[in-house]
Amino acid sequence: MIRRSVFVYIAALTLLFSGIILPEILGTTRSDYTSFANYLSELGANGTSTQALTNTLAFPLVGISCILVIIALWHRLPHTGGVRAGLICLALGLPFAYFGAAVFPCDTGCPIVGSASQTVHNLLGLVQYPLSIIGFALLAANLKSHPIWRVGFAVAAAAMTIGFVMMLMPHQASFRGFWQRMGDYTAFLVLTYVAVSTQPNRAAS
Repeated sequence: MIRRSVFVYIAALTLLFSGIILPEILGTTRSDYTSFANYLSELGANGTSTQALTNTLAFPLVGISCILVIIALWHRLPHTGGVRAGLICLALGLPFAYFGAAVFPCDTGCPIVGSASQTVHNLLGLVQYPLSIIGFALLAANLKSHPIWRVGFAVAAAAMTIGFVMMLMPHQASFRGFWQRMGDYTAFLVLTYVAVSTQPNRAAS
């Protein structure tokens, strides 16, 4: 059990580092980039100075660590159909959004219309963000005996919903980096908190 707990802590800390800290560090290396106005995906955009490090290290680390945290939650949260469905939606949503961003990087500026890679990138986002939102909502709805975790997942679902909707609004183009980070960073913080605050033998019972 001690080894499993260490594994969960490592995965959670890796998620926080690669998902929140590393992107902010990379963003400071570019004079044409701000966390407030630019998507996270723009760190890995074709032709940028941060493309290689983002798409070969940062985004894959987010995807891997996120999946590992979700696997830990699979063993730590109650084994009910609603919880399992929520975790499956999360596994198919949030981590694969980052894998997808690494494999299909956006064009400079992440335009709505662009190269084939940009088109796939956009389509993946339109599918994977809603999946993540549904996943968090299902977890919030099916953890009635765990109010703190339930609130956390509800907050993550709300933050991702608001962020996703606002990113789609043309008049919010100057704030799209902020809205995306509000959703993604909240999701990472909630997943990390729940993962490190659960115990397999208690949550599974």
